[in-house]
Amino acid sequence: MKNKSYKNLIKTCLFLGLIAITLSLNSCEDSDDEANSIPVKITKVYLEDAQSAVPDREVTFARLGQTIRLEGSGFTGVKKVYINGYDNYFNPVFVTDNSMSITISRDVPTLGAPEEVRNTIRIEKSATNFFVYSFEIRASAPAVTEISHTMPTPGDQITIYGTGLQGITSVTFPGNVVVTDGIISDNEKGEYCIVTVPEGVSGDGGPLLVIGANGGAYSPACFNFKNGVFHDFDNVNNYSWASGIDDAGTPLTELIPTNGVGPKSQGGYQSFNKDGETIAANSDIRYWTNSSNWPSALLSVIPASTPTSDCGVQMDIYVEGEWNSGVIRMVMADGYGTDRYCMIYRPWYVNEKIIQFENPGCWFTITLPFSLSEDYNGKTFGDVVTSMANADYKQSGPWFHNIGVPDVFDPVATNVKIYFDNLRVVPLNTPTYSDFPDEED
Repeated sequence: MKNKSYKNLIKTCLFLGLIAITLSLNSCEDSDDEANSIPVKITKVYLEDAQSAVPDREVTFARLGQTIRLEGSGFTGVKKVYINGYDNYFNPVFVTDNSMSITISRDVPTLGAPEEVRNTIRIEKSATNFFVYSFEIRASAPAVTEISHTMPTPGDQITIYGTGLQGITSVTFPGNVVVTDGIISDNEKGEYCIVTVPEGVSGDGGPLLVIGANGGAYSPACFNFKNGVFHDFDNVNNYSWASGIDDAGTPLTELIPTNGVGPKSQGGYQSFNKDGETIAANSDIRYWTNSSNWPSALLSVIPASTPTSDCGVQMDIYVEGEWNSGVIRMVMADGYGTDRYCMIYRPWYVNEKIIQFENPGCWFTITLPFSLSEDYNGKTFGDVVTSMANADYKQSGPWFHNIGVPDVFDPVATNVKIYFDNLRVVPLNTPTYSDFPDEED
């Protein structure tokens, strides 16, 4: 009898348990149905950045890889989030009825997204309960890495190189001169934009500011920095002597090139090999400026404390013929040996690979940070000036030195012609651009 009563008790408990579970499931289903029936809506978007001065900032755009917080109502029960049409993962743990956090996938398309879903966030509970919010999605922040010519004349066409340079709508030149018309952008890869230099650019120089589909970016602060010119064959002359250059004290003045929209010669200039003669392997052609005065004079425009990675020498060159051997060696302090206190420009050897030099067919700027020299790396512009003051010979200047790359490439005879002009020391620091003005340097 006891066993029978015990079995009946177990059956009763199981029955009651099943009833309870059924009621609980029905309650959950009712709760889910109720949540799913509540309309979903986004009212605001915030950028989540713990490193920012404003870690939870209301925004009208965000970039790939950034975390945003949606604010609104009815988020409980959201099953899908589509950004620019892309099914973007989200963690339900970070969802409440009025807030949800999402990290924008780097796979989200931006300019390549279909027009009907571009710059939208769609949150969806069901096929009939969803909300679409207009919100700009940008790719990673753009960057400027190089400018084809940093001291051109008005009307010259220059190319700005970098990343993320799609859809450039404006370029601001020193002196706050803004160009918005005629800009050509590489909208596919974002590797460059082309702009015509306007009138009125400040001779004090500074950075360029480009604004486009992915936001803004500054260039290094070296554009049109005329205060740093120490030799230009026209108004600023520190000529000392030359080796291998006929009539080196007399500038060449013929306009070159005569055609095209790119930068051309600016008054006087000089050439390492104007007659196109054969330059033997391991030989050199030298041009020297008198460096007894100009280095210390530039301390008024380049602070002595400036790191050598943030300043250097620029010069404009024009090339005729095939450049497949030899380098431009910029010697700053003479008397210590060929390889000391100098920086080298070798356009046919990049990233430890021999490449084909691409001649732009117009004048372009080469940039030689002082930090390229082992003697100056990790030091300051003040150290550069001191080394020049202490040199046995007070002369500095560019050479064409027909050398190769040790253990990689032996130099060969060449007849390349290289013209040069506008030797100058420039700042190379790049101002920080922020999407939010209150955080910009």
